Amino acid sequence: MINTISSSCQRMERMATIVRDWCTKWAWAIGLGIAILLGAGLRLVWVDDMEYKREEAWTFERTQNVGKSESFPWLGMPNSVEVPHPGMSLWIFLAFGKIFPVHEPTDLGRACQIANVAAIVILALFVLRAVPKEEREPWLWATALVSLNPLSVVLHRKIWPPSIVPLFVVFLLISWWYRDRRWGAAAWGVAGVLLWQVHPAGLFVAAGFALWAMLFDRRRVSWLGWLGGSCLGALPLMPWLRAVWVTMGDHSLKARQWIHVFELKFWTRWATEPFGISVHYSLEKDFSEFLGYPVMFGRPTYFVGLLHMVIVVLAGIILVRGAWRLWLERGRWLPMFIGRESSTAFTQSACLWGFGILFTASCLPIHRHYMVITFPLMFLWVARLAILHTGQSVDALKLGRSLLLVLCITQFLLSANFLGYVHANQRFIRGDYGTPYRAQVQANMVARGD
Repeated sequence: MINTISSSCQRMERMATIVRDWCTKWAWAIGLGIAILLGAGLRLVWVDDMEYKREEAWTFERTQNVGKSESFPWLGMPNSVEVPHPGMSLWIFLAFGKIFPVHEPTDLGRACQIANVAAIVILALFVLRAVPKEEREPWLWATALVSLNPLSVVLHRKIWPPSIVPLFVVFLLISWWYRDRRWGAAAWGVAGVLLWQVHPAGLFVAAGFALWAMLFDRRRVSWLGWLGGSCLGALPLMPWLRAVWVTMGDHSLKARQWIHVFELKFWTRWATEPFGISVHYSLEKDFSEFLGYPVMFGRPTYFVGLLHMVIVVLAGIILVRGAWRLWLERGRWLPMFIGRESSTAFTQSACLWGFGILFTASCLPIHRHYMVITFPLMFLWVARLAILHTGQSVDALKLGRSLLLVLCITQFLLSANFLGYVHANQRFIRGDYGTPYRAQVQANMVARGD
């Protein structure tokens, strides 16, 4: 009897060891899968709470009217100086209207949300398939962070051209990764021009990456393939170029001011947004109330305020660790600036410096929502700061991973509370968010007496 019990205990111990080893080996896959699933849930939940203002309404109306009461549009929505955006910024929504059964604004909103979930999944597949194993971990953390980041969640739920760029940016990254091959360079050229047509800031992304490769990786690129792809991708731009040629003489770009060069907003936003310090953008005057959420038994808990304090501490630790590494390697600042360490570092630098410098030099204002076009490279930068240190010990690596894990959890809680705040406050939110779509529908029903 004693031998039987002892044998059973040994078998249980062996099984526990196997399970523990399996969980340790596949912890990254389990964690990444959970982050992506949570990110998908954050994007897809409560679709009728989405933002719905003038631009969203205009886009939805085109999906309902084009081909019926309206002819096919060769140009997109006019901007603030009445210069139209390229047609691609609208055509992608018309395509959603054909792919998905779009009959209500929430149907189009759901299509945009699904597209952004798909962008995250494609990003994860690209990382697992193409990024070398020794460079992969920061990319996996970046994928988890971008899935859970509050501002990413907010922007990925909108019917808005900036909100659908992640699909195009992933296409750009994949093709850029294979730029040494003719087909890869051609696809990179196409991707850059298409990204520009969806969002004007894409022009600076495409130019920034091309400039970085031309300066520091010229021999590796199949430039003829890139040029051919760029010309091919530019064909849909012809109607827009003609419209700009006709109208630009009558409209000056008032937004271009020298002061924007010295604001350095691209880099301040780069250093703050991936940590989740950004939802003030959507709430503005209601942000202080949000800090008190969730409300329990009629009283504010200030849990969201505590989450912000945790994020500030995490950001401080990660940035100090990164600054210390930069100081220790002060003899390698130029190679680090260029990104000579790896393909990952070079890609990050092409965005951080190539795109950032060109965009800042344009003298245009750099609005917070423009940063969505860096998907997911801001988050890659944070992950590399946290876990990449020359000669670091195992304990230092564990600390970096722990910091990133806590950051993921904190950002998920912050995103969930933000969505909960909007869901509970069906009124005009005194920030960029405006009035949620569900509240607008309810107000219209009351006005009609329904």
